[in-house]
Amino acid sequence: MSYILHLGHQPTDISGVAGSLSTVAAGFDETLDVNGIRFNGSRTLAAPFAVGFPAPVGDMWLGFRYVPPNNDSESITQSNAGFLEFFDAENVRIAQVRPLTSTNRYHAEAHGDTLVQGSSSYFAPNGQAQWVDVRLNVGAEITIEFYVDGVLQSTATAANTGGKGKPVQVVFANSGLHGTSSSRTWYYAHIAVLDGVSTIGRRFVRRIPNAIASFNEMVGSIDALSDSDIATRVASSAAGQRMSFSLTGPTGPASVTAIAGVHIKQIAQAGTDGPDATTGFLRMGGVNHDATPVTVPDLAPVPVYSSWAINPADANPWSDLTLPNEVGILSA
Repeated sequence: MSYILHLGHQPTDISGVAGSLSTVAAGFDETLDVNGIRFNGSRTLAAPFAVGFPAPVGDMWLGFRYVPPNNDSESITQSNAGFLEFFDAENVRIAQVRPLTSTNRYHAEAHGDTLVQGSSSYFAPNGQAQWVDVRLNVGAEITIEFYVDGVLQSTATAANTGGKGKPVQVVFANSGLHGTSSSRTWYYAHIAVLDGVSTIGRRFVRRIPNAIASFNEMVGSIDALSDSDIATRVASSAAGQRMSFSLTGPTGPASVTAIAGVHIKQIAQAGTDGPDATTGFLRMGGVNHDATPVTVPDLAPVPVYSSWAINPADANPWSDLTLPNEVGILSA
């Protein structure tokens, strides 16, 4: 089972970003991705976006790259300022990370039987890119931990005898993050949500389909897989059809100490007839290595992740020299 609950920040991934994507680096790591989510506005701007995902089995970990507003980010003047809000399947808020006017800092809050607010050591520095990580555990208690660049900044724990559920959505509130009426600019990138696996120090390099390779058995062009448009698709009329392709995009940092896994993400939907499952595969040395198929609904498209923790060709850990050059999708 993959530990991936969510990866990415394209319009097909999350709500509210279609007009906010930017190729300006602005502090996010170009060796991992080629765009960020850009916002520009006054302190009264309300431009939330949301990420939905399946409920985790273990702790939920959220990680992303954050560039605070390029000026006045250290001044919180709105009492309703908001940064991150977490909700369960009943749409009940279970935790948040909230900037406070009384301290000008970002505080972790656990929303259990009572609201418990942690102290904080974090001021948002003007325009300085940072890695943000949040751990959220929901059980008999709700515990939230807020990290910046791997350092714990704020934590809170509240009793949960009322039985609030595990997180299934995070809202990036984008409210009152700087203390001036002038417009400021801030960014997010590299968003990941993991199940029971820490996001601290874990980075994801996002590459996209480039050109057809060994298999072209589905209807539709390779462009439909790489344009981030949910309306353009490829289709399979029978189980067992494959489409494979080379990849383009960033190849990752120059020096990589360890590669934890290879993941293929697709947005898929079943049709009214034909196959109702899909999976990804790696093609290495002329051999196909298929992941376990996943049944998808016909009501709406959903993300499907296929994962390999080790190299399936030789059962060794991945290295930058053994990463596959050809990957693909398989109807099942």
